[in-house]
Amino acid sequence: MKNVRCVIRTDQKRSDNTHLIYLRYTYNRRFVLFKIDDNISVSKANWNAKAGRVRKSDNYEQINRILSKKENELSAQILTLIEQDKEPTLLNVRAEFFKAKNIFRVQTNKPKKEDEKRFLNDFQDFILDKRDKDKVSNETIKTYKTTLEKLKSFQQDMNYPLHYDTITTDFYFTFLKYLRGGFSSDKKKKALFDNSIDKHIKNLKLFMYYSLEKERHNNNTFQTFKRTRTKADFVVLDRGEIIKLYYNYKPKDPVREQIRDTFVFGCATGLRFSDLSTLTRGNFIINRDAITKEISKDVRDSHIKVDIKKTKQILIIPINNFIIDMINKYHIESNEIFFLHHNIQVFNREIKSICRDAGIIEPIKVSKKLNKQAIQTEKAKCEFISSHTMRRTFITLLASMTQISNIQAVSGHRDIKILSDYVKRNDKELNTISGCFEDVFFKSEKEQLHLKPKIHILNSTLLKT
Repeated sequence: MKNVRCVIRTDQKRSDNTHLIYLRYTYNRRFVLFKIDDNISVSKANWNAKAGRVRKSDNYEQINRILSKKENELSAQILTLIEQDKEPTLLNVRAEFFKAKNIFRVQTNKPKKEDEKRFLNDFQDFILDKRDKDKVSNETIKTYKTTLEKLKSFQQDMNYPLHYDTITTDFYFTFLKYLRGGFSSDKKKKALFDNSIDKHIKNLKLFMYYSLEKERHNNNTFQTFKRTRTKADFVVLDRGEIIKLYYNYKPKDPVREQIRDTFVFGCATGLRFSDLSTLTRGNFIINRDAITKEISKDVRDSHIKVDIKKTKQILIIPINNFIIDMINKYHIESNEIFFLHHNIQVFNREIKSICRDAGIIEPIKVSKKLNKQAIQTEKAKCEFISSHTMRRTFITLLASMTQISNIQAVSGHRDIKILSDYVKRNDKELNTISGCFEDVFFKSEKEQLHLKPKIHILNSTLLKT
């Protein structure tokens, strides 16, 4: 298979129903795309995907000559890297490509503030593009906006000129220290934990990639910025606590009852709050037995079908007893779903109070990493419960009952590594690991003696036959 070839992006269509043509460079089963020209596009019907060329149509010969020329130019750049004893990685080839195009030109005639303003304005454009074109979730857009505000604060507090060519290694370490509170004497400005910092580094890198594709710079240093994500410590509810919350706790306030039911519904489906709070009766496929009128639990007959906002996937959630109970309680087949619709701030505040009233008050410790150091906080368990607890509880409960690939099918996680971070292991479950080794490898002396005669008899039988 050719390492360099021309392709079109079928997921992106222009207003005239044509697609831009890109150079695709593949290395170690990963690839990077380089846009050839904004003025060169082709309809899908006129594109030969196997050959990577335009079929017979208007100007096809001229366009194909350009494509051949561009492929040869990129191939030559790759050979140049190899001659210089540099590995032709995606990072190195990308840098060589933009270096050859000489895209980034320092404009010395412009004042420094103009460059800083352009950088931050480009970040705002990035947010708008993600919202309007890529249709990312509102929660993700909020994190982009928070990162932009952090960059603005960093620029002001540290008097650091932010533009594309100042996103360097020195910037990275200075920004990390700033987010960790290393430069602040203001006690009101709290130091961020490692996972919060990780989101800002992730968003900054996404923006730099976005601007690189827009040909606004050729600074590749940002690709070396390391993420600070660590496995998070969190709380989940066990089966007994869910039963206590749903069956034993009787809230007098109907609003608190609906919030309680929403929480249990989330624990039973594993849906994110953003998807849960927008469910309608149209998402529910319900079939009842003709005689008993009971809802079928067979996923072919009854399930919840959800178009996940974050991953753009369609998930099929099987029906269980908790879901069936709420379908009947709220007459979901005939009424619009109102009990799931809550403001997330109100929900997170009230669910803590509800769980406290339900008796989920065991004191526990939760640790977070601050500059790789674990910081422990001890509170009543109810104080750590939030909308995120629903999804984590769902995954943790399923992990003890089914394969992780089955969980992935209903959780919507694309990466099993991320999914495994949602599983909370307790001491009892971890102790079963040593039990497994004992059962398989280390039989007791009594069991070994018991096994020997059986083997002897078997061998004798075989010898006689």
